[in-house]
Amino acid sequence: MATNVPFQVDISKMAVAIGVSRQTVMTYLYALKRARLVNLLFSDKSSVKRIQKPDKIYLENTNISEPLCLGKPITGTLRETFFVNQLSRHHVVEHSKQGDFVVDGKWTIEVGGKSKDGCKIARKDNAFIACDDTEYAIGNKIPLYAFGFLY
Repeated sequence: MATNVPFQVDISKMAVAIGVSRQTVMTYLYALKRARLVNLLFSDKSSVKRIQKPDKIYLENTNISEPLCLGKPITGTLRETFFVNQLSRHHVVEHSKQGDFVVDGKWTIEVGGKSKDGCKIARKDNAFIACDDTEYAIGNKIPLYAFGFLY
């Protein structure tokens, strides 16, 4: 999970890799979530799909990434992990196909660096870019660090 960008879930492959059933893998994932080691993201909070599997898995905190990676953690993964960590305490954060996340079912957020152009969210209302390597907001670009004040 620490080395993938971000970890896309295939419960069947995980079950085979560790030699347990799909249901046991889901039990393990929910135990890791309750232990606050991972965040499970779904694309639709009211769907039956939530019972089957999460769409993405993020480590709960960026500090966990460094010891688990064999090399240097991927910057994009760290950005998205930070964003999910800071907002998931008081907001509902969901995976989105247009942009990276939907927050509280209202705001579409694309997370990236200073050069992120937001073409994936261009036609969406209430769409913003949480960008790293910038000091202040310009248009719909909000500095990523500012989301740390929401925790």
